[in-house]
Amino acid sequence: MEAYDGIPENLALMTEAGGRAALHSDSEIAIQVLNQAAGKALAAGRAAGIKVDEEDALRWLTANPAWVLGIDEQVGTLDVGKRADVVVWSDDPMSSYSRAELVYVDGQLVFDRAHVGAPWSDFELGVRGMPPKGDAK
Repeated sequence: MEAYDGIPENLALMTEAGGRAALHSDSEIAIQVLNQAAGKALAAGRAAGIKVDEEDALRWLTANPAWVLGIDEQVGTLDVGKRADVVVWSDDPMSSYSRAELVYVDGQLVFDRAHVGAPWSDFELGVRGMPPKGDAK
């Protein structure tokens, strides 16, 4: 319900006004498709006659959120000295048909679609005192 009155063109309107629009989610489901949400916002902005492009939409997901969080000196753009968190997409990253092919975190390859294996992180495994997901104990 919180998004019921959402304005699809809002990111484009903010960009047009000179603001630093940033796309985010606190949903563990929606966070997985933020690239598609940026594509929808880009299309909505263009349909409203706002001049925005793919680079604007990419900044809604990268540089602008890093700036909002105050970590833009570490992440958000591909610059020398930054952490190199990068996703290589199979096609247009704003498309629902595109898939993440390679994922790098801190410059280290953590996912390669051609060689899918064990999870790269054990972040939630073996955490003492934490029941497994779905376990109500």
